[in-house]
Amino acid sequence: MTTLEELGLLKMDFLGLRNLSVIQNTIEMVRQNHNIEVEFDENMSDLKVYKLWQDGYTIRNISI
Repeated sequence: MTTLEELGLLKMDFLGLRNLSVIQNTIEMVRQNHNIEVEFDENMSDLKVYKLWQDGYTIRNISI
């Protein structure tokens, strides 16, 4: 990326924008289909969540 900037080119992260759209759409679908408000942790600092993801627990109906 820095090489592109040194050449005066602009690098755009469209994949990142797509991922944000997928997250927003998912939050909206959960609200519509299950009447659950999902709060996004903007700080992304919840160590328990990281541990769940690390262990592969990504389904809502698991016991913690």
